[in-house]
Amino acid sequence: MAPDESQGSNRFISRRDVIRSAGAAGVVGLAGCTGGDGGDGGDGGDGGDGGDGGGTTPTATPGSADMETIRIGAVHPLTGPYGALAEFQQQGLELAVKAINEAGVLDREVESFHGDTQLDPQTGKQVARRFVEDNDVHMLTGAISSSVAIAIHEFANQENLVYMAPGAANSMTMDGCLRTTFRYEYRAQQTGVATAPWAVDRFGKNVWIHNADYSWGNSVGNAWKAEAQNADSGVEILGHTKSQLGATDFSSFISQIAASDADWVATGVNGGDAVNFLKQAESYGLKGNVEIVSPTNAFQFIRKAAGAAAQDTYATVRYYEKFNTPANKQFVNMFSDAYGRPPDNFAHVVWVHAWMYANAVAQAGTTDTDPVIDALEQVSYDGPMGTVTFRECDHQVKRPVQLGEIVAPKDYDWPDVSVMETIDADDAITACEDTGCSF
Repeated sequence: MAPDESQGSNRFISRRDVIRSAGAAGVVGLAGCTGGDGGDGGDGGDGGDGGDGGGTTPTATPGSADMETIRIGAVHPLTGPYGALAEFQQQGLELAVKAINEAGVLDREVESFHGDTQLDPQTGKQVARRFVEDNDVHMLTGAISSSVAIAIHEFANQENLVYMAPGAANSMTMDGCLRTTFRYEYRAQQTGVATAPWAVDRFGKNVWIHNADYSWGNSVGNAWKAEAQNADSGVEILGHTKSQLGATDFSSFISQIAASDADWVATGVNGGDAVNFLKQAESYGLKGNVEIVSPTNAFQFIRKAAGAAAQDTYATVRYYEKFNTPANKQFVNMFSDAYGRPPDNFAHVVWVHAWMYANAVAQAGTTDTDPVIDALEQVSYDGPMGTVTFRECDHQVKRPVQLGEIVAPKDYDWPDVSVMETIDADDAITACEDTGCSF
């Protein structure tokens, strides 16, 4: 049905539709919605100067024809170097909406609207505003670029809308936290806390840092540098180089790393940047002499596009299509049936966001933002990578971190992941009092 725009700025106050909370309990293997006590329960890059967003046409996944739907607005970098990642993200949300509707979690249907950020913060904000003004959305999600995600994070708070943020820059759930933002994706510091000490212990104390020069890349570079040094007083950071987002030539950086005595390099690059770095690291002979460790190399897109160049590197495993849980097997089967390929991390993140939001609405009995925020601090969900909860103190997910090696193909035509170690959730996240977050 067409969105009801008559409510204006009072849309959350006026909506008091009662949601059948018992519906969540009847979803087999998907919803996993329970009340809890809260407690301690990608990324892309900057764009250019923006524009009027006139080239972006939001598309909708149809909802119910005879009752008001619950509407989700999603922004994706569909054009630009992260377009392939964005396609997974859009498909993951579309599939989640279909699954939630078919499972009957709510007695109203959910629909989603999708728009292209063009990898630009201003365009992303304009698309989000259009969702609010034209589609009267209840929740926002999407963005792979942390710079775009930060813009949506701030806009959603101004509009008193929940934002489920895939972007991984530290600030959104640390010193720049806002009560309307929740994040299932690991923040950059979590990957550093988990992976940098492991790499120091396994590969050595001489470290080089290289990252893309924007919000997420700098969060990764700074976090991994600090955590490597915290792990061992003998760690020496031999160099810290930065490349422009969308760079295609990494030869000068690779030459500097190769000429150093680095035991390993931490690479805070993603998408096409990561693929180019890995291919050039192999062609210039860096791989094999210096270990490459990354928070992104396990992404399916990177493993596919880099091929053999990704093998024998190491990564934080944010999501893995062969992760052995019933929920993940079901998710992979559903996604593969729908799209002819298994899901990646970005599909997985928005899938979880949609289910957590649906569970919270079911528990709150309303789409009003304040009760939904309270519910999001309490509900849990048995997701593909395990049970999901958000910490009340910063709205950041708390979950274990897997570490692994990219290895030769096994069940698919692209390199596989061998999980080598799992870091406990408590050991991979900053204590609440040290985050700088205060709502």
